[in-house]
Amino acid sequence: MSRQGLSLTEAQLDGLVGYLELLQQWQRHLNLTGLRDLEQLIDVLILESLDFLQGAFLSGAKRVLDLGTGAGVPGLPLAICQPQLEMTLLDRSQKKMIFVRRVISRLQLSHCRTEIDSAEGLSRRLQLAPPMPDGRFDAVVTRGVGTVSHLLSLAGPLLRPGGVLLLRKPRQTPELEAAAPVLASGGWADVQTVCLQPMGQSPGHAGVSWALLAIVKPATEPSR
Repeated sequence: MSRQGLSLTEAQLDGLVGYLELLQQWQRHLNLTGLRDLEQLIDVLILESLDFLQGAFLSGAKRVLDLGTGAGVPGLPLAICQPQLEMTLLDRSQKKMIFVRRVISRLQLSHCRTEIDSAEGLSRRLQLAPPMPDGRFDAVVTRGVGTVSHLLSLAGPLLRPGGVLLLRKPRQTPELEAAAPVLASGGWADVQTVCLQPMGQSPGHAGVSWALLAIVKPATEPSR
C-alpha cells in the first residue's frame, strides 16, 4: 500500500489490518461508524487518516492529540504507522473509548493513551497543571465535524507555542475566509495548504478535491 509517496512496512500493514478486523468485530454490537463496506473503511478510515502525514508536519512532533477520535481516527492509524508519536486520543463517548482502548491493548500501542473528556475539559485540566513541563501538545489532528473557526477555538488552548493544528478539508472550503478574523487575531501565525489526491470513493464526497490545512501557532505567546 502506498499513498502519495508513503510506503508502509509489513508490520505497519499488519497493524492496520488488525485495527480493521477489531473494528468489524465490534461494529456488530456497537455503532462505531456509519461505514459498512470494507473498501469504504479502508478509504475513509485508513487512507484519509494517513493523509495527515503529508507535508511532514508531524515529523518533528512528539506529543500529538487526536481531537474527537470516535472510532480511533486519525489517531490509531497514525500511531500504527508512526510509533515515535506519543498519541493521546480524546473523545466524550465512553463506549467508543472502550473500543479504542481494546485496540491499543491488542496491538500493544504503548505510546497511546486515552482521555474521556471534551476539548474544553482537557484544556481546563492542562491549565491547572504545573507550568513546567508544558502539558500541551505539539500537534492536534482531527477529522471531527466542525468549522475551521470552531476547531481553532477548541485546539488553540491545547497547543504549545509553535504547535500545529492539522485539518482535512475540501480544497475550496469557504470556512477559511470565515475564519479570517480568528486567524488574524494574533493567536495564529501561518496557514499552509497541501493538496491531496482526490478520493472519489468516500460516500457523499465524489469528485471533491481535498487539502490538508496546517495552521500554526506563534512560537511565542502574546503577553497578557
